[in-house]
Amino acid sequence: MTITGASARLDDSGYDPAAVLGAWTATKDEAGVVTVIATIVSQDTFRVTQRPLVFVAPHAAGVWRWAVVELQISGVALWARLGPREK
Repeated sequence: MTITGASARLDDSGYDPAAVLGAWTATKDEAGVVTVIATIVSQDTFRVTQRPLVFVAPHAAGVWRWAVVELQISGVALWARLGPREK
């Protein structure tokens, strides 16, 4: 399964933005592991190092929120492994 979007963000535990993201793609593999790749538009270099972080993606009826389990940033490229989606 693959979901794409035009924008998203990473929030820290206080729901403050750690990074603003542009285009993103989330993929769920056969084992149920969800990973996301995205382009970073801007980031708070301190907040992106803090844990926990949450990947927040808007959609027509609100937002999806997933806990970030693993995060790698290289330049403006972001890769993350996500935990269960929050209800």
